[in-house]
Amino acid sequence: MTRKLIIATVLMLSIVMVSCSTKPSDSPKPSDSNTTTVEQNKDDNNSSNTDSKKANETTADAKKVNKVKLSIYSVDENSLEPNESGTIEVNQNLPLQDKLKELAKAVSEKRFDSLPIEVKSIDTINGKKVATINLTDSNNKKWVPKFQGSTGGSVTASTLIENFLQSNNKSKGEWINGVKFLYNNEAIEYEHASALSTIKYAN
Repeated sequence: MTRKLIIATVLMLSIVMVSCSTKPSDSPKPSDSNTTTVEQNKDDNNSSNTDSKKANETTADAKKVNKVKLSIYSVDENSLEPNESGTIEVNQNLPLQDKLKELAKAVSEKRFDSLPIEVKSIDTINGKKVATINLTDSNNKKWVPKFQGSTGGSVTASTLIENFLQSNNKSKGEWINGVKFLYNNEAIEYEHASALSTIKYAN
């Protein structure tokens, strides 16, 4: 009788052990794990590409700066009429004085052999914005020949006045109403460039 009980117990234990060893595992299959990882990597890559694209678009937007064109005028020696001989582009959002400085640099290089042209200030006179422009040469008198001669002095005066007033430029945006010129911080008193001795206003 005892022997039968022992055999029955061994059989029961064997059945239980077999059933435990054949029970489906709850752990994910290797293939399931790989699939999940691949999908996560795809999501991460898509997210990274989207972020990169947005960053590039932001950078591109930052580089898009609104520009305005300023004219560079030359003056005909016979008719003394101004002609647009070129343009420069400046940032529309710059302060007016900075726009004038960029124009002064271009006019100096293109029309006056790079002689210094300084934008001193913008003042309100009788409700109008008037820029003061100082022609400087450290007292070596390099500007003086440009003020002399009936034609030479007139061309110099007209070139400076037309370029700084930009009267014929309809796309310049905010601009000055008038301009005053100095030579080494003093009034310009040369007969043939007499137009530079007083404030000139836009038409």
